[in-house]
Amino acid sequence: MYKQKPKNLVNLTKGEMANWLNSFDTVLTDCDGVLWHEGVAIDGVPAAISLLKTLGKEVYFVTNNGIKTRHDIWKTAMGAGFDVPETRIIAPISGIVEYLQARDFRKKVYIIGAEAVRSELTAVGIESFGPGPDVLAGKLSDYIAQHVNDTEAHEVGAVVVGFDEHFSFAKMLKACHYLGTNPDCLFMSTNFDHVHRYPAFSVPGTRALLVALETCVGRSALQFGKPNAEICAELIKSGRVVPARTLMIGDVCKVDILFGHNCGLQTLLVGTGFNSVYELNEILQNPSENERYIPDFFVPSLGDITKLV
Repeated sequence: MYKQKPKNLVNLTKGEMANWLNSFDTVLTDCDGVLWHEGVAIDGVPAAISLLKTLGKEVYFVTNNGIKTRHDIWKTAMGAGFDVPETRIIAPISGIVEYLQARDFRKKVYIIGAEAVRSELTAVGIESFGPGPDVLAGKLSDYIAQHVNDTEAHEVGAVVVGFDEHFSFAKMLKACHYLGTNPDCLFMSTNFDHVHRYPAFSVPGTRALLVALETCVGRSALQFGKPNAEICAELIKSGRVVPARTLMIGDVCKVDILFGHNCGLQTLLVGTGFNSVYELNEILQNPSENERYIPDFFVPSLGDITKLV
């Protein structure tokens, strides 16, 4: 039987709240919209994370942020008042780098994405290029003659796509050439986030850019962010995460909550994301078709749990 709606933690009795807290040993939590907004901690949330740790919970931060290195995310967390080891941050750029290292990767990487991707690759000795503006000026034939050649294509062993405010036809042309010329060229993406919604506007996400490229090359990219359960596979295999005793906290039903269900975790949606409550209400209009997006629990803000214990 599918869930009709999540249980609101605010409505639980003290006893029910204690039982809920005792039902998990490990916490995976999203960052933006759950812990902070633009690097500024959401009221009461650092205290809530501290409470969970005091209760013996192991806490990991799991983000889809593809424009910052893991170290930069860690600095944001520390600056916002969250005491978390850098090794407890699971981020897509680091996942891509570790994937390439495990395969003794020795070619170049073409990046449609942020400078942070190049920075992490450079740190482990992998050559890459691509971040920044690349605009086709003049005739297409002239650009192809100048920038598209088979020699360069065979030097490229991977194409990585992330959020790129400088996304352009020229970049897509190059990526299509590298992927189309070399069938062994790896095709990877930081995440599948479709859109980033804010109160006054929306910004196209990585997935919006990626679909165009996938359509051109007839291949699907490996993705290193939520809701892909593979990013949690090593934690589960090592025993550090036991799915039935783990809670996933997020602010996006179709990313964070789906990720939790994909991994077999309990799920908690917070209402502090810019679009959290609206998205949840939309999903609950047709719960039978949206079951995997429906969280087990809801709380207006993670900071509220300190008042409910």
